[in-house]
Amino acid sequence: MPELAEVETTKRDLKKIISNKKINRTEVYLDKIVYNRKKEFILMTQNQILYDVKRRGKWLLFELEKSYIVIHFRMEGRFYLLPLNSKRDKHDYVIFYFDDYELHFNDPRLFGKMEVVLKEDIDKFFNSKKLGLEYTDPKLTVNYLKEKFKTHHTDIKKMLLDQSYITGIGNIYADEILFRSKINPKCYANELSYEKLGKIIENTKIVFEESLKYKGTYPNIDGKRGRFEEHLKVHKRKDEKCFVCGSKIVKEKVGGRGTYYCPKCQKM
Repeated sequence: MPELAEVETTKRDLKKIISNKKINRTEVYLDKIVYNRKKEFILMTQNQILYDVKRRGKWLLFELEKSYIVIHFRMEGRFYLLPLNSKRDKHDYVIFYFDDYELHFNDPRLFGKMEVVLKEDIDKFFNSKKLGLEYTDPKLTVNYLKEKFKTHHTDIKKMLLDQSYITGIGNIYADEILFRSKINPKCYANELSYEKLGKIIENTKIVFEESLKYKGTYPNIDGKRGRFEEHLKVHKRKDEKCFVCGSKIVKEKVGGRGTYYCPKCQKM
């Protein structure tokens, strides 16, 4: 699933190419991908200048004159850029046509969503999603997490996946952040010390910045896969040796999600 680093990578790559370019034509091949009615979505997006590409949490935003195209990749959605008159893949469900290329939205699992939201309604839209702070937000402090977690006798892994506290963290990054912080994913959030919460904030920044350096873990707009998977410490490394202590990495269900951790480095 694309998480913050993957969406941010897509944003940075597209921003260089499609900012201030005109969407000449829009085609929608599956109605359920767009929240607006198909005809309405097409009319509101084609023949429009795409001024900028932005991100909020795991959401990607294409800024038009009076509105935003708001996109969520969900499980496997992604964009890729192709020359004009390229063959459409069977899982390409929305295509934006520019002067020199086509931008295809591909989604084999059919969970991705797009919606046109008027600029005057964009704050209301994101307020309804109850998104928490970005990892770069100076308001993300130990006191902020202590206050948010104080009534939650809940696994810290589950709390990190909740987008209303720190937005953008998904399963991969939650595992990596907790490993580097030496926190067991089953520890209760409201029992974590100020020191441990500080480690979570510190390592959230480190892990995301490292992932962005390697362009995430997902296929990018040129079709090349990001290389951060090569640098994962625990995620998807079940039964392999921990890079720190040599113990076997284990996989368990925590908060309903497959969770990888080192039982020695991340003691309860």
